[in-house]
Amino acid sequence: MIVQKLGLPIYLQVKAHILDKIRTGYYNFGDKLPTERQLAEQFGISRNTVSAAYKELLLEGVLEARQGRGTFVRKEETDLMTAGADIAGSRLERALKIIDAAIVQVVELGFTVDQFATITGIRAKEKELATRELRVAVVDCTTEYVERFIAQLRQMVQVNFEAVTLAELMTGAVKPEFLAACDLVVTTADHHLAVAEILGNSSRLMTVATTPNLEAVIKLARLPAGSDVVVVAKTHEFVNALGRILSKIGRDGISLTPCVGKEQQQVRQCIDGCNVVVTAEAMQRIVRQAASKTQEIIAFYYEIDQGSLQQVVSRLVAETDKAKE
Repeated sequence: MIVQKLGLPIYLQVKAHILDKIRTGYYNFGDKLPTERQLAEQFGISRNTVSAAYKELLLEGVLEARQGRGTFVRKEETDLMTAGADIAGSRLERALKIIDAAIVQVVELGFTVDQFATITGIRAKEKELATRELRVAVVDCTTEYVERFIAQLRQMVQVNFEAVTLAELMTGAVKPEFLAACDLVVTTADHHLAVAEILGNSSRLMTVATTPNLEAVIKLARLPAGSDVVVVAKTHEFVNALGRILSKIGRDGISLTPCVGKEQQQVRQCIDGCNVVVTAEAMQRIVRQAASKTQEIIAFYYEIDQGSLQQVVSRLVAETDKAKE
């Protein structure tokens, strides 16, 4: 299941594999996961690598460790105060420690705890409203990737997002002045140098780490040489980007037939008789409606990792302070 040629840390591949299994329902809330040793043997990797993946998922509150019983998918909780509260070192636990320290300091200034709660609520609302006024450009090589990244970021923070492709920058369809006018420009590590060259040495440029849908990568890596694959997407850039992924994992012999910007009936015609269909996430519903039960459908996408998402939010909150100066 692990793709050594992908250039992605193996523990992150293990982490993404587990998250994908949870998202797809293979692991349900409350299910017990394999032991570190079992998963290490399954993937042919070291136990320490699996342990690193499990530790991150424990800290993020996705998994929970039960003394003497093993590691489980955390049960769904509607109350944030109980979700993750028993996980040593969890983000919630650390946040509570920060709040407790702040309460002590504010009380020492002569405020009551109730006044602290009121002041905090007002300040949080001010930050939220100020953040909504910010404009953030998200730049990547395909429209599909950019849309996915914006959808992820929008779940974390509400700002004015601008979708920009690298081709639009290179051709001048989007001017450097447009990016310079944004409060923050977010791009990926693969395109940092290209965007930095256009934007200049700007502190507003922020690079995020991204990971591909590893289940899709693994399925592509297992395709026999010479396989014919139809790629359903919004843009040709997505097809080209997929070709680069195949080259990176040593699958240059796979033939890609583009099916770009088509409606459902046209998609059905494009994929007729094809055993394997790769689709951009945005086109997945159309493809599944058009495909037969015997056709293998591989949904491919990149997503920003959780750490980078949190860094972007922190940066935007900091930007609201700069705006007041």
